[in-house]
Amino acid sequence: MVNIQKEHYISEGLARQVYFHPENNDLCIKIGKPDIEVNHLYKEIKYYQKIKSKNTSAFEYPFYAKYHGEVSTNLGTGFVYDLIKDEVSQEISLTLRHYLEMEDSPILDAVFLTELGRLKQQMIAHKVFAADLRARNICCQRFKDGSVRLIIIDGIGHRDFFPLADYFNHFAKQKVERRFATAHLNSLSAQRAYIKRLRDRGDAIV
Repeated sequence: MVNIQKEHYISEGLARQVYFHPENNDLCIKIGKPDIEVNHLYKEIKYYQKIKSKNTSAFEYPFYAKYHGEVSTNLGTGFVYDLIKDEVSQEISLTLRHYLEMEDSPILDAVFLTELGRLKQQMIAHKVFAADLRARNICCQRFKDGSVRLIIIDGIGHRDFFPLADYFNHFAKQKVERRFATAHLNSLSAQRAYIKRLRDRGDAIV
């Protein structure tokens, strides 16, 4: 059993809390909140099982955090994922939301737009979808050469009853384009305005 303490806490989303894996610095453990139904927690896991046969060597870069299975913890069942860290500092990579809310971001908007386009194209090409695509679920991993990669860390999956997008490029493109539009991620000004609206109305998790 993995023993998780308060000092291991990183952050939380709507359904899960995230902790450092106390036995592996490159991993994190996500644990469901007490009021969340177990079936909800396993929706993403089922999707990871579905896409585990993807040929990741064909990816331009790994654009979603890899899932490593379940583990027993003192806080209940944990789900283990890659912990995305910046190359130079080895600190946890900040999310796109963090950078977009900075007054003086070290990353130019032009870089974010380019990388969002690259992320979108990879999702389409490899038919990997995100049911909850938003800036807080995308990490901005920074590298020594100054480059940035956007990596989805939460919300992977979809709930289509007839999953045509899983098999046909046309429907995959439609689905991803629609998700980016719904998430206000085609424009940084629209995304900043969206984040501000969420904060203004008092949302605890933006």
